[in-house]
Amino acid sequence: MVETVFERSYSASSRLAAVRAATIVTLHGLPTDSRRDLEQEALLELWRKHQAYDPRRGSWRTFSERVVANRMTSLVRAMRSERSGQFREEPIENLLGLAAPNIRTDLRADVSRVLAGLSPFDRNVALCLIGHSAIETTQCLGVSRATVYRAIGRLRTAFTEAGLSPWGREYACDSERASTGE
Repeated sequence: MVETVFERSYSASSRLAAVRAATIVTLHGLPTDSRRDLEQEALLELWRKHQAYDPRRGSWRTFSERVVANRMTSLVRAMRSERSGQFREEPIENLLGLAAPNIRTDLRADVSRVLAGLSPFDRNVALCLIGHSAIETTQCLGVSRATVYRAIGRLRTAFTEAGLSPWGREYACDSERASTGE
């Protein structure tokens, strides 16, 4: 029975959701594209809740108005919430971050600075590790694994001291203690 009531009143419910969505878009200065999204969210919520309708408690129209109004209120709260980005229109530059290219440039400069302070062998190991595993690096450079792993340890120390370690300074201290036997 409820499904037939829902189907018969779909046009009225759709109109109700459209009017509410248009009002919210206008009041809150949202993009006009948001109107259709709000409308669909409200109708979807009405469909989800249609089984809870009890004709003894009120008319279908009152029930549908309350469900639509409550869903719209929830959506507006979510829009205005600091934690939610839903319905926010921000320029693409803000989403990507203008500082992103500068961060990459700074990182590249920092890596170059660290590599410049290393021995030629350690620089070769670092450059070889870009495209190869440690074992493949031993084969490329014609040295033992132990030699490459010692160079990797020196690289980690150099990058950590420069503040470029993903593990932070604690990791370098732990690895230095382990290598010195402390």
